[in-house]
Amino acid sequence: MLFKILIVQGAILFSCNVSAYTQIIQSTDSINIIGISSSKANQNKISYQKPSASFYKTDSIFSFQSPKGYVPSLLSNFGEQITAPFRFNKKDWIITGAAVGMTIALIHFDNDVDKWATVQKQKHVWVNKSSPVITQFGSTYGISSAAVIGLISAAFKNQKGIQTSLLATQAWITSAVWVQLIKHFTGREDPSASYIYSKIPGGKWWGPFKQYDQDVTIYKSVSSFDAFPSGHTAAAFSIATVFATQYNSTAAVPIISYSMATLVGVSRLTEHQHWASDVFVGGLLGYACGKQVVAHFSKIHQNQVNSLSSRSNIKTEFTFIQNGNQIGFSLKW
Repeated sequence: MLFKILIVQGAILFSCNVSAYTQIIQSTDSINIIGISSSKANQNKISYQKPSASFYKTDSIFSFQSPKGYVPSLLSNFGEQITAPFRFNKKDWIITGAAVGMTIALIHFDNDVDKWATVQKQKHVWVNKSSPVITQFGSTYGISSAAVIGLISAAFKNQKGIQTSLLATQAWITSAVWVQLIKHFTGREDPSASYIYSKIPGGKWWGPFKQYDQDVTIYKSVSSFDAFPSGHTAAAFSIATVFATQYNSTAAVPIISYSMATLVGVSRLTEHQHWASDVFVGGLLGYACGKQVVAHFSKIHQNQVNSLSSRSNIKTEFTFIQNGNQIGFSLKW
């Protein structure tokens, strides 16, 4: 029996098949004890151990325990977004007040903006052809684009590209939840429905959960209650913000990302599906969710780097490992 003591200075594990969402940094104080060698030829060789199975329990994207796992990270994002107002400083409250003021102003002019937007498809052939396509980047095309970028990044082993795509899905999910909650509480009529049913300029605000009231919903479509805010615009800006923030050192990326998201918002007007105030609030929600998701990702990874600088913060780990024809145990503290 032979015991080999290896001092491992660091290893980065990257997996294309499972999308490497996290970077693993091992402490310089890790000591691997590998035993039971079946070959004398391997006795004088020093090699790095293969990743232990415990990785898939502690640091994988599939982990339900590590804060770097996709689900725990997503839940943390929701928690931070819910409690965000309690951490607002003076500047944050000023920005929030300005956003509320602009929303109220837009609501006042919603009907006028809608009259201008809905005739653009009739006036311009290129708007008529492009608007239905562009608007899908706030739904199917948008999330599909993020997925494709993630797959391409995986094929070329581009870790940042994979991380960005996964973060984009988290921003999209969180923004979608808030959009739906607000829709259910406001119950605003969209432009197309207002012209058919209420005839009220700017659409009728039915109030909380009226879409489930059978006396109200009779002969009415879902569009009578789900205008505010725009889900397509929120989705577009949530994804765009993640990519723009992650690649802010490349000027073209933020420009292209935000320009495309803005076009999605405009298309919701030309498609006669939303009021201007719906689009504005949807864009703000998407932007806020995107920024928070990237900030949270940066925070948990910075915390990991900081924790490795202090031995007291490193948890002891004892695991079974296999390296070629050798088996043994790994002890890390």
